[in-house]
Amino acid sequence: MSDHIPSLADLRHDIDVLDDQILDLLRRRAETVQRIAEAKGREPAAVTGQPDGFLRTGREAQILRRLAARARGGLPVVALIRIWRELISALYRYQAPVKVAVHAPNKSAARWDLARDFYGSTTPMQLCTTASAVFRALSEPAALGIMALPEEGEKECWWPLLASRSADTPRIVARLPFVPNPRGRFSELGAYVVAVAQPEESGDDRTLAVLTMSEASPSMARLSSLLARVGLAGQAVAQYRRGSDEGARVLLELPGFVTAEDPRLAALVAADPAQILDAVVIGAYAVPLEPDTE
Repeated sequence: MSDHIPSLADLRHDIDVLDDQILDLLRRRAETVQRIAEAKGREPAAVTGQPDGFLRTGREAQILRRLAARARGGLPVVALIRIWRELISALYRYQAPVKVAVHAPNKSAARWDLARDFYGSTTPMQLCTTASAVFRALSEPAALGIMALPEEGEKECWWPLLASRSADTPRIVARLPFVPNPRGRFSELGAYVVAVAQPEESGDDRTLAVLTMSEASPSMARLSSLLARVGLAGQAVAQYRRGSDEGARVLLELPGFVTAEDPRLAALVAADPAQILDAVVIGAYAVPLEPDTE
């Protein structure tokens, strides 16, 4: 057994070797992503059974969860995820010219930082002070929107705009931050990611749906009972009153990945058609990781 103690110069040489190996692996990963993009061009989504386009939110969440589990006790998870998100976002360029529009009616710097942490330093971003400006940006190819979470009394309620079954209606596809940082300046801040794309199941998800109600002030106790009756354990997270005599819309969060064709949604409407006029899935997101407390 050698009792050689490496010198500082030896250790620095080891760092240089490791850096070269990491760079070589990053180059190989980029080349593989490029080949995936080429394969997508040859094999349409109907053949592969996977979503078309660059956005694979479910797959990305699975990658990050696997790496976070493997890294426990080593590199802080919040740092690890930021490194991989920078890598994933930088390699979007092989598939689409991704752009991000950030909805920041207040706390502009914080929500901008939240978007930049997840979508990287090389992704073009624009600041939008209104939700309507974000939705205009989403009309461009490969655009993503970072939307402020619903708040009581907000001036511009954006989520009811998603309650349409049209194929070109944006959907919620992710929630930020994926790894909350309790040491961050705005650790309580959150956002939804919206895109003209379908959400993808990750294995641990939450679904968002909008109910169109006939009453302006529907009973939440009654709604909870109806949800339980049809086998949906959801809860209301926001309400929008269209007018004193025009009814309301209720934003529901449901556990799991619920598709638009799920029979429980139709059963919910059928359970009380006088009160519930419609139920539309407006998206889903991968459940974020627990805060990194290391």
